[in-house]
Amino acid sequence: MDSPLQNKYREKINNVWTEKRVDEILIDFCKNLQIESNRKNLNHIFNKISINNLKNLSRIRIFDILWWSYLNAEKLREEKGILWNTIRF
Repeated sequence: MDSPLQNKYREKINNVWTEKRVDEILIDFCKNLQIESNRKNLNHIFNKISINNLKNLSRIRIFDILWWSYLNAEKLREEKGILWNTIRF
């Protein structure tokens, strides 16, 4: 798992976590996937992506991409002052 995710984990979930205890972050990552609403949302995204011919992405990889995207958006909000809620689709 990349550094931004590790830092967020240390900051918000387990402030004594170190890279030497990699099992803890992986176990919590998996526990997060076991939460029914998270799994349901992830399955929905997986199904939508599969329809668009992106068939080689696993649910775990999609979850990782979502976290990476969230952390990057948060970093840009903090560093550059980007207000993501002002962007309309």
